[in-house]
Amino acid sequence: MLNLFFVLAIASFVLFILILVARVQLIKHYRRVTNASRFTVFLSWLLIIIFFGSLGGIVYGVGHPNALPHFHYNRHKQETLQTKLQQKEAKQKAKQKVAKLEKKVKFAYTPVNPKLDGNGEAKVKFILPRQTTVRVIGAHSGVIYATFSS
Repeated sequence: MLNLFFVLAIASFVLFILILVARVQLIKHYRRVTNASRFTVFLSWLLIIIFFGSLGGIVYGVGHPNALPHFHYNRHKQETLQTKLQQKEAKQKAKQKVAKLEKKVKFAYTPVNPKLDGNGEAKVKFILPRQTTVRVIGAHSGVIYATFSS
């Protein structure tokens, strides 16, 4: 809505100046002062009223953005910015919770890079916290090879 007031104010001001310039050119061309037509007078007053009405709307819209929500042209942008900030904060909190859980759970296995022996088996020793369940899943196949609890 404020954009509309800006456009109306600028357009009415420019048209009013064009009417004045045209009037001055007519006076210079004919070298005599004549009375303006009724239409010219009406249009000039109309443009002046539109100009000052638009200025009043701009001042009111900027001064009272919550009185008439449609006056505030970037309200949607502010709402989306608040939503994005809330989502970002939620993601950060989730990351912090995961980091705390990772610090609490200590998991280790030896050897670090297990290799298959001639029988197709790999001997690995796991160190787990109590009440933990582990599943051994193939990286490429997704097959569950073993499940055990500590």
